[in-house]
Amino acid sequence: MKKIFLALVLSSFVLSSCSLTSKPATNQVVEEGGVATKIGEITIKSGDEWLLKTETEIVNLASNKVNLDDYLKKKVKVSGMYSGTTLYVDEIEIN
Repeated sequence: MKKIFLALVLSSFVLSSCSLTSKPATNQVVEEGGVATKIGEITIKSGDEWLLKTETEIVNLASNKVNLDDYLKKKVKVSGMYSGTTLYVDEIEIN
């Protein structure tokens, strides 16, 4: 009886320390079918590219579909595909 009680207490302690859901970091790349998603602030325009500053990195952005000038100095969530080191934005939303 004591062994069963001790086993129940230990198992409930172990299970309570486990999380059933995990949240990705706010700036984590989520790749599905080659699509990458980043969250950060578009900080500067350099030539034909913009820079997105996330919590952990700086990402080069470009787009043929979205006018990124409209989002300069704003926190955004961008989705698109990489070509080399540049993320080509297909969708953007203010975050």
